[in-house]
Amino acid sequence: MIEPLYYLHIPKTAGTSLTSYLDRQFRPERICPAQLLPELFGLEQNGLSNFDFFRGHLWYGLNNYVGRDLNYMTMLRDPVQRTISWYAHVKRDPNAYRHERMTLENWSLLEFVTDRETHWDMVNAQTIFLAADLDFGKLSKDPVGYGTAVIQSYAARRNDRQLLDIAKARLEKFCFVGITERMTQSLQLLSHTLNIYPDFPTQHLNMSPNRPSDSELTGDVIDAIAGITGLDQQLYDWATEVFASKYSDFVTSMLKTSYKSNLAQHDDGTSKPLPVCEIKNFKICFLTTPTDVECDSDFLVDLELANQSKFSIESQGRFPINISYHWLIPNTNEIVVFDGERTPLKSKLLPGKSGIHSAKIITPENPGRFQLIVTLVQEGVSWFDEPGSDVSAHAEIEVK
Repeated sequence: MIEPLYYLHIPKTAGTSLTSYLDRQFRPERICPAQLLPELFGLEQNGLSNFDFFRGHLWYGLNNYVGRDLNYMTMLRDPVQRTISWYAHVKRDPNAYRHERMTLENWSLLEFVTDRETHWDMVNAQTIFLAADLDFGKLSKDPVGYGTAVIQSYAARRNDRQLLDIAKARLEKFCFVGITERMTQSLQLLSHTLNIYPDFPTQHLNMSPNRPSDSELTGDVIDAIAGITGLDQQLYDWATEVFASKYSDFVTSMLKTSYKSNLAQHDDGTSKPLPVCEIKNFKICFLTTPTDVECDSDFLVDLELANQSKFSIESQGRFPINISYHWLIPNTNEIVVFDGERTPLKSKLLPGKSGIHSAKIITPENPGRFQLIVTLVQEGVSWFDEPGSDVSAHAEIEVK
């Protein structure tokens, strides 16, 4: 678990079930009970540093007020869907800003989005939640007046790309950024990132009966939402690409771990003949070879052996595997020495592993130019360079 953790919950990004899941990872007394700014400012500031988990609509910069470095995480949502959800929320909640007016005047979604006097809290809301710099000292003294004025000033900047750049730069430092539309994958990646048990909650969005019908989602409405969430859309698109890349890396890592785990439960390749389909999964190559040698003598070659099969091999057991070689005449492929000297493997070679080995080679009795083929042999079974597998290393050497 990464501590202390701060889940910066941007409203209407499906954070309720996620908060519940995260709450279960901490002892209750280590969780800050405040999820809204008035609740936060009602707590003793000096005691806030004792909490290990903060969550709620507490904006960026909470660490400055708490007096402690925090590991930030958040969720982002498609701006159109988030705005629609915000409309349903305001229509439902009598305590929500402008609820009374929109109820009395029976605002449509289009009217809600396009009312210039009141829509400031929807203008690039996700970007501003991340990019706004709030003075928590002033905010604690006047959360409504000061807070409203500051956010309205940010909303007035509308398409200021500097806000987008700030939001991106801050998100890059977050320990986790999830995507509401990919909630299943987000929970999986979160569990991996925080190293917590994947006991995921039942997934659901906080859907409202006041959600507008499909007939209200006209082209004019979509265009109006896009007009006030341009930065949010760019932020969301960018974050979605980053998330996709991280999730892909996560899946690849899990697959590799699973593969290595399966390899650890390998079969013993010397207790029975190796299948031809597995012999093909071995590789052998020279690291060093001489260009010329004396006839009727011996020398060492350094080899690298790689085992990508499901079996471990060694030079012991009922069907041991050793390094050996053939000597041939180039061009004609006439065999001079077929059954070469055996060199035992220095240790067991496990699946997925490779190793460096030295093999003893005895030269032909007569001088000439020969081809050396080094391979493996499973005693009493087969050579690894037989047709269909051809696991071998080749070198032409002058024998003097």
